[in-house]
Amino acid sequence: MSIMNIITPSPDSVPPSAGKPERDSSAPPEKKKREISPARIVIFSFVGVIVIGTLLLCLPASGTRKPLKVEDALFTATSAVCVTGLTVVDTEKDISFGGQTVVLTLIQLGGLGIMTYSTFFFLLFRRKYISQNNVVVLSETLSTGTSDVRRLLFAVFKVTMMFELWGILLLYLFWRKTLPADRIWWDCAFHSISAFCNAGLSTFSANVSHVRQIKSGCAVIMGLIICGGLGFTVIESLLYRRYYIKSGRKVLPLQTKVVLTTTAFLIISGTLLFWILDAHHSLDNDPFFNKGFHALFQSVTSRTAGFNTVNLGKASALGVILLTILMFIGGSPGSTAGGIKTTTAAIIFATIRSLMKNPQKGDVEIFKRRIPADIVNRAFVIAVLCFALVSSVTILLTITEGIKMSAWPKGQEPILRLLFETVSAFGTVGLSTGITPHLSVMGKLLITMTMLIGRVGPLTVVIAMSESKHVSNYHYPEEKVMVG
Repeated sequence: MSIMNIITPSPDSVPPSAGKPERDSSAPPEKKKREISPARIVIFSFVGVIVIGTLLLCLPASGTRKPLKVEDALFTATSAVCVTGLTVVDTEKDISFGGQTVVLTLIQLGGLGIMTYSTFFFLLFRRKYISQNNVVVLSETLSTGTSDVRRLLFAVFKVTMMFELWGILLLYLFWRKTLPADRIWWDCAFHSISAFCNAGLSTFSANVSHVRQIKSGCAVIMGLIICGGLGFTVIESLLYRRYYIKSGRKVLPLQTKVVLTTTAFLIISGTLLFWILDAHHSLDNDPFFNKGFHALFQSVTSRTAGFNTVNLGKASALGVILLTILMFIGGSPGSTAGGIKTTTAAIIFATIRSLMKNPQKGDVEIFKRRIPADIVNRAFVIAVLCFALVSSVTILLTITEGIKMSAWPKGQEPILRLLFETVSAFGTVGLSTGITPHLSVMGKLLITMTMLIGRVGPLTVVIAMSESKHVSNYHYPEEKVMVG
């Protein structure tokens, strides 16, 4: 997480200058201005919008037959703001058009980041400066320096609107003969925004399985998911040709090359493996090449979005494990996706490869570029924190859902289904083996918390909870220990 860039030494740790007079000890102590850390602003922004969304979804007008329960409204609002896609209610049957409008608004707000919107409108009204907190909090969504914030903000909105409008038009072109005429534009808009924001929420009870036979429409959704999961800096470098010059040649930035390479590898390998592992399970009713197409769809959507064209309740155990790994990795930094991110996985892999090839050198290299040690350390910290979060929540769910497991629909082992559900929530994916509506109130709250932490990032939460800003200016003596 780029939030780590905001940690700076405390003024108390800097020695006073030689010519500066000392303060009189008898004078009253100066009051320090208390500031809210940018990490907390990120969390408070998401929590605030979730609370507002929950209240709106609890209104009678948001339900079709009766108002949603508070825990169900909270779960749905969190799933929308955190662009996860898990749902405990039927969006088509239980949520009215007004309620679906609230959900879609929450998806758009959560997809691009609350602070991105506030700063965008701040700039729109031509203020003369940007508050430092807003600039820093933009790192939750963007990966850029503060000098480029103004330009990149407008590029974000321009790119987003372009992709979502094209998605709406293409979906209308492919779905117009299948869907009811009175709702087709709304369905196209909902799915286009949900796909680009990697939310996975659908206005169809059966999700995209409802239109799985229209492969062109599914292809549009896959394209939107991939673009939304690449990250805005990567999209911008491709669309606007933001290269740098090396020996007279135009070269893509390292971030773009790592993201594109890792994304392509995960999509291709995920497709082939799921095609093989689930050919006689969730893909059993499809012809050979249709199996390959839907395996590709699941490989794309399992990393970021949460749409599904197959019944994952019938997936094989190995297929579920494969999708769990893809969900844990997730999308790319600066995107609408969750997970530990593709660059984190690439850096961890490069570190292991480097240690195996040349342990003495110690450099981590990707595409003939050396990765700084602090970035490598951050990648491992993120991976460990995320693994600890997923493990802890899964263990807690086995306690809260122990009695209810016997009543679940038939499928994989209960512990595997709970792990899948937890990773889906953490990675803000939204895929489920069918147990989400059957969770207890405590189980729903645990998944809700996991979605929020997964959206803002475990590292951001740890920084927000830390009170001390003291940075030590000394080192202890070094001593080696045996490992392995």
